[in-house]
Amino acid sequence: MSRRTDRALQAGFTLVELLVAVALLSVLSVALFGSLHLAIRVWARDTAHADQVDDSMLAQDVLRRLIGEAYPLFRTDDPTRTHVEFDGTATSLAFLATAPAALDTGGRSRFALSIDRRARDARSDLILSSTPELADGEDTSILGRKPLIEKLDTVEFSYFGQARSDSGAVWHDGWTGENALPRLVRIRIGFPAHDPRVWPDLVIAPRISVDVSCVYDALTRRCRGR
Repeated sequence: MSRRTDRALQAGFTLVELLVAVALLSVLSVALFGSLHLAIRVWARDTAHADQVDDSMLAQDVLRRLIGEAYPLFRTDDPTRTHVEFDGTATSLAFLATAPAALDTGGRSRFALSIDRRARDARSDLILSSTPELADGEDTSILGRKPLIEKLDTVEFSYFGQARSDSGAVWHDGWTGENALPRLVRIRIGFPAHDPRVWPDLVIAPRISVDVSCVYDALTRRCRGR
């Protein structure tokens, strides 16, 4: 092998070869970091979507359990119009039910579902409030209040049953001052456009139909006064 060949082999990379290598490495780095950034954005979006779906399912489970256990406490505070403790309108709902173990209050609590309008973005939050049944009505320190579902477009409650003035069971926009719980409670929720969350009509049947504290009337086969 000649001396010229030996010197060529020992010379290593030329400047042009180094520049080409650096340029290729830069292109590969940009492509790699671009793909990584896109993957992170997709992962974050999918995670946020999954969290929203989980929150909606959790809210449905909470509502299904609480309204399903609504208690028909018979009230006689007005002798001319006795009724069960249940106050439902198209935009709110108040009822008595067994408190979940998570509240750590024991016994029953009064629950209220209401709509809180957000001033900053014109959206609404569905708020769940609760207070123990035997709590002093003026003591608000034990009141629990939390948003159940946030950033909503519309919320609508309706009630199926036979009211005092009905000849048969139909859907109502309100259920207040009746002598029994509605057979069904329906909750419709609308989300803003492009919101990935879905909410099929949630229809819940209260399971408790008898107030065990009532005085049974054998003639009417109902609680006395009902």
